[in-house]
Amino acid sequence: MKKSFAALTIAFGILLTLACGCGAGGAPASTESGSSAVPLGNAQPVVADGLVDIRVSGQTDLPGNFYLSFVYSRNIIMLDGKGRIVWSKHEEQPYEGASTGWWDFKKHVVNGKTYYSYHDQTGAYDNYGLEGYAPGERVILDENFNEVKRIKFEASNVVSKGDPLDGHDFLLIDLDHYILSGYIHETVFNVPGYEQGSQVVYSYLQEVKGGEVVWDWRSADYPELYALTVTDGTPTAADYANEQTDVPDIIHFNAMRLNDDGNLVCSFRNLSTVLCLDRTKRTDQILWKLSGNGDEFGLTEPEKSSCQHYVTVDGNQIMVFDNGNKNELTRVLTWRIDEQGRAVETVDAHSFNGKFSRACGSAQRIDGSIYVVSFGAATKDNEYMSVIDFATGEKLLSVTQDDPQNFTYRCVYYE
Repeated sequence: MKKSFAALTIAFGILLTLACGCGAGGAPASTESGSSAVPLGNAQPVVADGLVDIRVSGQTDLPGNFYLSFVYSRNIIMLDGKGRIVWSKHEEQPYEGASTGWWDFKKHVVNGKTYYSYHDQTGAYDNYGLEGYAPGERVILDENFNEVKRIKFEASNVVSKGDPLDGHDFLLIDLDHYILSGYIHETVFNVPGYEQGSQVVYSYLQEVKGGEVVWDWRSADYPELYALTVTDGTPTAADYANEQTDVPDIIHFNAMRLNDDGNLVCSFRNLSTVLCLDRTKRTDQILWKLSGNGDEFGLTEPEKSSCQHYVTVDGNQIMVFDNGNKNELTRVLTWRIDEQGRAVETVDAHSFNGKFSRACGSAQRIDGSIYVVSFGAATKDNEYMSVIDFATGEKLLSVTQDDPQNFTYRCVYYE
C-alpha cells in the first residue's frame, strides 16, 4: 500500500513559573501564575517537602492527570489538566553523592481498582557503570498512595529470587501477575566471531503469576540480534571484543506493551528496533522486527527510528518517541503496519524545530491530534513535557525546570 510521510514543526512558547512551595501536610502550593495544587477526588493535594521546582505555562481541559518521573532525583509528581500539582512525593538521596531516581510513575486499573506504581532505584545494587540502568524494585501503591508491596525478580534459570529489576517499564496485569524487566551482565559464547567469550549486558523479561515464573525471554538466546546492535546512542554498545568496556549494552530494552493478540511489543534503544515477542512460547519467541538493521517491514531509512524510547500500541498502529540519535533530530514516529503481510501502510512523523533528546522521553496520543510528549534528556533546553495539538501546531501546556541535568524519565497521561 502507498506510504505517506508527514512532518510537523512545533514552536515553543514562553514559560510561566509554577513553584512547589509547601510541605506534604496538604496546603495548596502558591504559584507565580496564580495556580494552586488541587485535590484528587476528595483528598487534599500533596506537595512534598523538598520537591523539585517546576514551571508551567498554559493549561488544558483534559479530565485526567499527568505523571512525571525523574532520572537522577527521587521525585514523582502528578499534575491535573491545568498543570496544578495534585499529588507528589520526594525523598533525599540514600547516601551522599548518590543520584538515584524514581522512574516510570504510572497508574494501573485492575478489576475496577486503582493502583499506582514507580520504580525505586534504591542505590543498593551495582548498575555496572551504565547511565541507562537503574537497578532496584517496583513499588506498588493503593488508590490512597499507601505502599502495598515491593516487587523484585522471582527465581529462574537466569536470575535468583530477589535480584533487582531494571526501571524502564513494568506491566501490572493483577496484583500477583505482572511482567518485569532486567539487565543481565554475563559472559556469552554465541557472538559470531567471539566464540571464546564476550562480556555483555543483555535484556531479560520475566512474567510472574502467583509467585511463579510463567514466561520469560532472554535476548542472549537469539544470536541474530548481535549483528543488529547500533552505536548511535551508545558508542560502546557493540564492543564484543571488550576493548573499551566489559559491559557493552548491546540492545537496551526500554518499553513494552501488550497488543491485541496478547503478545509483547518491546522497544530496544540500541537496536533501533521494536520487537514483537510471543508470550505463548518458551523458544522461537520473536515474531517480527520493525525498524533497525533487521527491519522486516520494508521501511526506508528516513522512516526508521533511531535509538527510540517508549512504545504504544493501538490496533495496527505502533508509535514511539524517536530520540533520533543518528541525525540528532527527535520525532514522534507512528507506523501503521500490516503484520501478516509484513508491510507498512503509513508512516507519520512530527518533529519540534530541531529539538533533540539524546535519551529517555515518551509520546502518547491522548485524543485526536492532541499528544503529550515528554522530552527526556533534551540537549537544547530544559523543557520536561508539553501537550501539543499536532493538527494546528499549538502548544497547550508546557512544563520546564531550572536544572536541565535533572531531566524526566517520562511523563504520561491517565484519566
